[in-house]
Amino acid sequence: MKSAFILIYVLLMGSLAGAQTDDLHLKQTSIAAKETDGRILSSKPWPPLPTFESLDDFGRGYFPRATYEEVRTQKEFAVLEITYASDGLAVHGLLIRPKAPGKRKWPAIIFNRGGNGDLGRITDNGQPCGGMANTSCLDVADLYLLAKAGFVIVASDYRYQGATVKRDEWGGVEVDDVLNLVPVLKSLDYVDPDRLYMLGLSRGGTETYLALKRGIPVKAAAVIGGVTDVKAWVESRPEMGIVNGNEFIDGFAHIWPDYEHRAEQEYRARSAVYWADQINVPVLILHSRTDRMVPVSQALRMAEALQEKGKVYALRIYERDGHALPLNRDDRNHMIIDWFSRAGQIGK
Repeated sequence: MKSAFILIYVLLMGSLAGAQTDDLHLKQTSIAAKETDGRILSSKPWPPLPTFESLDDFGRGYFPRATYEEVRTQKEFAVLEITYASDGLAVHGLLIRPKAPGKRKWPAIIFNRGGNGDLGRITDNGQPCGGMANTSCLDVADLYLLAKAGFVIVASDYRYQGATVKRDEWGGVEVDDVLNLVPVLKSLDYVDPDRLYMLGLSRGGTETYLALKRGIPVKAAAVIGGVTDVKAWVESRPEMGIVNGNEFIDGFAHIWPDYEHRAEQEYRARSAVYWADQINVPVLILHSRTDRMVPVSQALRMAEALQEKGKVYALRIYERDGHALPLNRDDRNHMIIDWFSRAGQIGK
């Protein structure tokens, strides 16, 4: 299916080369706050994906049967649920790795999921998988399609689970859980530590920009349906109850300290449109013009901010698609893989 799109491609080679050579001035406290941070504590095989027939209407509409069944029956990659250390906590996540990596060093993608609390979890949330209530198996299937293009995939479920699940700060201390995936990857002898990339979906876009701001050592990033101005997004979706709370989150007004007096400061700290000057790696922005979860204006404003600051970015707006761009999955993945691959060749 051909899609009408807007494509803006900016290549500022001088700035790109500079971003690669200074290693982004990582703060030691960002990545290695504790000696154990980034260590894999345990791993276990991911449960078998449910059959296509067992998915609900949402799940069956999200994937063509043949694509989903290819993922469900694949044998070349191990899909693992991991627990790793972050700020001294045991955090759950996902690892997709080749069963036989050989002698090559594989590039890796850090994936930042969307949702909040239990909504959008990658690991099992106790609900049958394959529909809106639990998309974990659909996320695994989507990520496998990137893995088979030649990448190791790692993702965090963030630290808010169990008793703290509704206290999700959305761009607060859990950014450390993203940063601590870097030493996780560097501990794997089949991963190339010089070819790390980042992909964020929805709220994961917020996490991605925050991790970039803090200097995570990735070559390039891509954001799908990302939130770049949290206050504007909240105001566009009042029915979600993100401020005052819902079944998944206690609400920003009850989680962020001194919300009455500090709300504006907290919103801006999480909103990349206000600090695009601190984004120092190439960013690919993908969005749907008809996205009902996150307005396309969030992507357009971020592209404008990056343009104003002379940053390296590309923007593609699909004419008609869902939040995660499932109708344009092949083109979406081609764009991401090409973006990462070309960024990885700079300086080689």
